[in-house]
Amino acid sequence: MRYYTLAFLACSICFTLLAAACDQSGTSTTTTATSTGSSSGGGGGSVGTPGGLTLTSTVLPTAFVEQFYSTSLPFTGAAAAVVCEITSGALPIGVNMTSGGSISGTPALTGQWGFELTATDGVDTIVAQVSLTVQGVQGSPQLEQQLRGLIAQRNVVGLGTQNLPQLNQSQVELGRALFFDKILSGNQDVACATCHHPGLGYGDGLNLSIGVGGTGGIGPGRDHPTKTFVPRNAPPIYNIGMMPELFWDKRVGIPPGQNQTITPEGAMNLAPDAAQALFPLVSITEMRGTGHSLDGLSDTAYRQALVNRLAQNNDYVNMFNQSFGNGGMTVENMAQAIAAFERSQTFVNSPWDRYLRGEATALSDAQKRGARIFFGPGGCDTCHSGPLLTNFSTQNIIVPQFGPGQGQGIQNREDYGFENTVGNQQNRYQFRVPPLRNVAITGPYMHNGAFTTLTEVVNHYRNKAQSTNAFTGQNMVQATDLAPTLLPTNNVLQTPSQLFLNVRGNFNNQEVNDLVAFLNALTDPDAVNRLNEIPSSVPSGLPVDR
Repeated sequence: MRYYTLAFLACSICFTLLAAACDQSGTSTTTTATSTGSSSGGGGGSVGTPGGLTLTSTVLPTAFVEQFYSTSLPFTGAAAAVVCEITSGALPIGVNMTSGGSISGTPALTGQWGFELTATDGVDTIVAQVSLTVQGVQGSPQLEQQLRGLIAQRNVVGLGTQNLPQLNQSQVELGRALFFDKILSGNQDVACATCHHPGLGYGDGLNLSIGVGGTGGIGPGRDHPTKTFVPRNAPPIYNIGMMPELFWDKRVGIPPGQNQTITPEGAMNLAPDAAQALFPLVSITEMRGTGHSLDGLSDTAYRQALVNRLAQNNDYVNMFNQSFGNGGMTVENMAQAIAAFERSQTFVNSPWDRYLRGEATALSDAQKRGARIFFGPGGCDTCHSGPLLTNFSTQNIIVPQFGPGQGQGIQNREDYGFENTVGNQQNRYQFRVPPLRNVAITGPYMHNGAFTTLTEVVNHYRNKAQSTNAFTGQNMVQATDLAPTLLPTNNVLQTPSQLFLNVRGNFNNQEVNDLVAFLNALTDPDAVNRLNEIPSSVPSGLPVDR
């Protein structure tokens, strides 16, 4: 079987083709070619070999938002039926591809969408980066004028290239290895990426995460033989370097008026994202586990023991030396490397951002109507403000509680949230207002993943106490295990946050749909299904979650 690989530069619609052809005797050759093409359709060069399977263009015909789209991947020279698979990246939300390469659907978001395609006819295999541009359409001038006025009035700001972090690439690559390597868990059976996976919106697709001792791989199929759950939902890492306070209970971060990162172990001279990386390592349910040679150590000694473990691996020694200089293998630098990789997952080009930069057709009319509600009569931006769409306050929005909890309240299974951090009962059941960047691909939602869809979330704000009292958990991904653990709701209902109560409760169905459409428009195409971030292997040689 012959293999061909294409590297595609999306910004200029240029690519470099690296082809390795293997004949039946096992010899191989590598060739390099360059081509250019137009993003309006056609063009984009070709991938393949004369007389064999060839993709004649890597740039698909342009689509238009909310209009039905249909095309087929342009293959020639196939020896048999072609079988295709997207191995990284994504088609626009609302558009799908069959295994035969037929692409159709109604795109919900504008932007340039890129994906890695693997196609084979049984003789040749092609790996190519393909792009599809979804253009906007002219909408209602009146709606455009209303939304622009509201944006100016509310001083709404988005993200741009000025928000991209300055990165040390060697630290990013070291952090990538550490992020995906199970060597950092006590029993070497779980990595950061197990619960923050690039194919699952840097979460795990579960209501409550399953860390050490889990079975069934990653995502919704993951289980635990003793039904041991992490008490909270795994938040995504997108844009984490911009966040001053982390975790659902804000136990790590720089509070207003402070200039050091405050943690449960005291102040640290680390950025919040680097300091945060230290704590899952010592969590019994997340990564530390029990029944291994590091049992019984203090948290500080345990982290140092992990570094000592890394020091037994020459590849890690070399990577640390390259990233931080000789002798740079320390606990603090380990955390900083993980943070460097996480910061590399900063995305600033959602349809919403492009709209705020002046591209009027970046949003559909439905998304504009949703934005007008969000920043207007809906009052959503009272908490979801700023470029990340959070003010990092804590609020009790009366989310039903279930699962193991944090050892408080009813049956010792309640989670008091921010009260656990500050020791003030007035903050009971309050949790950090989450950022909304890429929210459409980061469910389930809330501190315990109570709601599976964005429509459920909006309806919770719409119906408030009714939503809480009617909650059964039957729509949850882990309903079989978690629905029976649902606790009475009377406690969380006693002290709802006033800002939550101020959110309008009379959204009609169209307004709900428009709000969800706007939330979808916070998705950066480059953030979706980033399986290309997964290293082929890690220095420890342990298996990598894919």
